[in-house]
Amino acid sequence: MTAPPLNQRERVKVYDPLVRLAHLVFIGGVAAAWFTRHAPGSWHEWIGYAVMTALALRLLWGFVGTSAARFLRFVRGPSATLRYASELLHGRAPRHLGHNPLGAWMIVALLLTLVVVVVSGWMFTTDRWFGYSWVIRTHEIATWVLFALVPLHVGGVIHATRVHRENLVAAMLHGRKPAAAGDDVPP
Repeated sequence: MTAPPLNQRERVKVYDPLVRLAHLVFIGGVAAAWFTRHAPGSWHEWIGYAVMTALALRLLWGFVGTSAARFLRFVRGPSATLRYASELLHGRAPRHLGHNPLGAWMIVALLLTLVVVVVSGWMFTTDRWFGYSWVIRTHEIATWVLFALVPLHVGGVIHATRVHRENLVAAMLHGRKPAAAGDDVPP
């Protein structure tokens, strides 16, 4: 007996409101920070504080939040990640109800890079660290690393959306995905 197609499966909650809200704050905040980086006033700084707050909540939620939000639940080890990468290269990567192993490591890379961006940005606003060239250089480099990771993340989302025929962008907005069945891997 085969599993019903994705569009005929029951929809289950995967991404909770805090994960979805943080994701939207990251998208909007990083874009707004980029466009205000040379603007007069403190917009850039306040946007950074908003992103820093969302980031702190998301990191905390990654340890104490809902099951699908916990890092220990969705971040896989090297062997599982390499196995998934091999399956992906051979066109046999299974669908995951939550993040697939490569997607999970991309989330970790994005979050850690964002930590460097917001902490170095905050440091530059303090009397202790203001004016140090290595602080602003760290902020700039981390921002460019973030802007290199984002298209890779979006490309992975587009690829998984096409291969598994499910709208991952919509799932991140409403939090629901078709239930796991057959070869699917639960979160």
